[in-house]
Amino acid sequence: MASSLFAALLSSTPVHAEPFDDPYDLPSAPRPPTLPELTHPDLEATIESTGGSLTRREGATPSPSCDACTARFAFVQRLAIEIPLGPRRWFVGTSYELAGGGHTGQGDFKFVGGNLELYGRTVWATQTGLAFGGGLGVVLPTSSFDPASQAGSVARSAATLRPWDLPFFSNDVVVVRPFVDVRDVVGRTVIHFRQGLDVFTDVNDVSSRRVTAMTALYIGYRVLPLMSAGIEAMELYTIDGSGADGLRATFIVSPSVRVMTPYIQPALSGFTNVGPPLYGNADRIWGARIAVTVVYDATTRQIERGTPAHGRAPD
Repeated sequence: MASSLFAALLSSTPVHAEPFDDPYDLPSAPRPPTLPELTHPDLEATIESTGGSLTRREGATPSPSCDACTARFAFVQRLAIEIPLGPRRWFVGTSYELAGGGHTGQGDFKFVGGNLELYGRTVWATQTGLAFGGGLGVVLPTSSFDPASQAGSVARSAATLRPWDLPFFSNDVVVVRPFVDVRDVVGRTVIHFRQGLDVFTDVNDVSSRRVTAMTALYIGYRVLPLMSAGIEAMELYTIDGSGADGLRATFIVSPSVRVMTPYIQPALSGFTNVGPPLYGNADRIWGARIAVTVVYDATTRQIERGTPAHGRAPD
């Protein structure tokens, strides 16, 4: 009798859920075009293609030392993979970029390989939609080009299109990249903020350092169950060391749309600069990005099969 009463008391004791008791019971949020989805449940692989043009600055005279005194075009190909270790608490990933470009109408197209990044991050999240965390990346000097050559000019053009990826197109450097993330999901709206630092060390002169800060803000809205729209703003700011052409800050704004299917999530975005671009010899940059993210989302497939709707977009 006593043992039965004791068992009944135990069964009636409330269980207080921890944030990650059910790692799949988190709000579904649209992925930003360039930042990771902070709490994705399994492997995520992204292929992202960026293409754009750098228009000539008014009054600039073409010369070998002026990369953008004539109109230029460039593209950047990015490959990235990220996987969680455990129930969405720890993630590891890698990304690589290469670029191509040349002067319009001059037939001097050139490819250049970029650097390789390895990183790890952690995140804390709740079922209310709030998530925050941080991580550390290291960019390894896998590129090899002469900064004064045509390949160096292509690398500078690629970095101008994607200034937050300057470490990928900097020669002979090791870059340490600490960063923090904050994300909130409110109904159909998602807000994602990232702040990071890039500490460049020249492999040929370890006493030579440069520090830049990267700030990113994405605001997205789930227009339909399978479609989201948003806008992203990115800033690169030189804290310590010589900036490109003496420039301290450069801004990029980018509206986007994304299709959110259970397996493949393509996104299309356009972008332009606000104020001077990274390399001030250019006047204006225009471009577009197409990103295809391959996801493994057991939650979404469970919803499709009619099981409990964990992660379903709110009404």
